[in-house]
Amino acid sequence: MLAMVLMSIDLKPAEQNKFEALYYKYKNLLFYQALRIVKNERDAEDVLQNTFIKIAKNIKNVKNTDAKETLAFLIVITKNTAFDFLKRNKKITEVPLQDLDEIEDAEALESLVSHLEYEKIVSAIKKIPTPYNEVLYLHFVRDYSIKKTANLLERKTATVKMQLVRGKRILVETLTEMLYD
Repeated sequence: MLAMVLMSIDLKPAEQNKFEALYYKYKNLLFYQALRIVKNERDAEDVLQNTFIKIAKNIKNVKNTDAKETLAFLIVITKNTAFDFLKRNKKITEVPLQDLDEIEDAEALESLVSHLEYEKIVSAIKKIPTPYNEVLYLHFVRDYSIKKTANLLERKTATVKMQLVRGKRILVETLTEMLYD
């Protein structure tokens, strides 16, 4: 897969070295993240390949291959790629509202509504400007504690708390706009 990605993207030698370092260091972790979302190995491999193509295209944004911020960046790309893959392949099903009365199992209905709400929230978080989207994503989507989020992003805990407060306000505004659009 590495050779295939490198052939499709023209990288300078220094960028290629950085890309290869990322590939060998994180490919298993990113594969696992993709597998958790798409639920099958073949699809996870496709997601991983698309993820590394995106990483190669954005290699200039990676300063340090060993930084926690880099790992967070790679995980976000992987998750977004996996969810895009599911949507593109229609493996995330949306049930029209008129069909909801046909769902008899209350647990299934709750799961469906929860999933749709989750997708809307993740979509709204993506629209929020940095640094708030990073903090919100890691804290609410990845379910990291404030301390772990601060460590991962190499920020002070107080800074992350404030960014969460401000990010929540922006998220509420964004979700409200999405609801009334």
